[in-house]
Amino acid sequence: MKFGFKHLMLTTALVGVVAPVASAQDNPFLRGRHTPVAERAQPEFNPEPIRTGSFVVDSNVLLGAELNSNVFAQPSGEVEDTIIRIRPEVIARSNWAVHSLTLGARVDHREYTGEGSETSTDYDLFANGRLDVTRNFSFSANASGGQFTEARYEPGSQNAPEPAKNKYVAADVAAGYRTDRLLVQGTLGTRKNDFQSFYPQRDMTETYANIRGSYAISPDVALFAEVRETDFDYDSNINSRDGSQTAFRAGVNFELTAPFRGEIAVGQVTDKRDAAGVKDIEALNLDATLLWFPTQLTTVTFRGFSGITDPGILEAFSADTQRYSVRADHELLRNVLIFGQVGMTNYDFNAAPGYPLFNRKDELLEASVGAVYKLNKQMHLEGGYTLNSRDGSGIGATDVDQSVLSIGLRFFP
Repeated sequence: MKFGFKHLMLTTALVGVVAPVASAQDNPFLRGRHTPVAERAQPEFNPEPIRTGSFVVDSNVLLGAELNSNVFAQPSGEVEDTIIRIRPEVIARSNWAVHSLTLGARVDHREYTGEGSETSTDYDLFANGRLDVTRNFSFSANASGGQFTEARYEPGSQNAPEPAKNKYVAADVAAGYRTDRLLVQGTLGTRKNDFQSFYPQRDMTETYANIRGSYAISPDVALFAEVRETDFDYDSNINSRDGSQTAFRAGVNFELTAPFRGEIAVGQVTDKRDAAGVKDIEALNLDATLLWFPTQLTTVTFRGFSGITDPGILEAFSADTQRYSVRADHELLRNVLIFGQVGMTNYDFNAAPGYPLFNRKDELLEASVGAVYKLNKQMHLEGGYTLNSRDGSGIGATDVDQSVLSIGLRFFP
């Protein structure tokens, strides 16, 4: 799908709606007038961070249990299991007047009491910093590494000996320059993905460059345009999967007294592969986040994505992918938060050479509800229910339903 007149008109209409409303502030690119309900200050129940020298440290440990109705995400012969979950997290942030540094670590261990092969330990180590050269010019850098386990109902983990575990390393450097109305940002980054031996087609290095220019038409509204070039270098020569993507987007970033806050970008992405005879694929490129604050006690979040992704299966180089979700958070009582969320993901697979008849499409539904009961500053009780459902059509597609009931106690040392 090409970025054409109707998408340009959509972006222009959005700007026309949000542009008239503005309020004065020093930096027209800063947002934060409205506070999401989950981030509201509640001194009686919210944990107090540890202050040590020039850093503020937040930490917590979740101890929980989950009941999964279909741990292998199979269309028949479902296997139920109970999972013990342990998830510690610590983040240290500087409180300097200029510059900034953040260091953090997370571990998420899931111990399957019956199906030991599904047991996984994910982790993430990360650091990011910003160097303020002047009031309007800065450099920043990010680095992270860890392991992520893919959900069984995702295409890449379907019918695999084990769920896909990706050991990754990522880093980027960026620079930003701002005047009263203009903001220019550039980023160079790379990410290395290393899956298990039975996923040879997924190991690859992604290198990208992104440049974005924003112009504030008012203190609360900024228009922007950006271009991103990404190169994919796969370790395996299976199907010659190497290639690149070029994405062009334009959009608007805003925070209004209405009250709304968000960013909407619309454009086009082109996926090119080096393999002989493989045609370039063009698709709508959409990335949108919109927060609505109907009252101080309720926050509604809308998210949307459309682009071309790697689904992680041998039969397809890529998939036209769309993800949409809506989530509502509500403060039922001062120490009780409830939420509900519904999301939809669609994959339309683009067949790889050697699989001319592969015409699969997957539609994933995720619906969840839950609550947090803040017992005191040191302990929060959490519970929830999630339904995952996949409907497929075409070669290799299956229909799957999976229910997960969870409960846990989060400690704040």
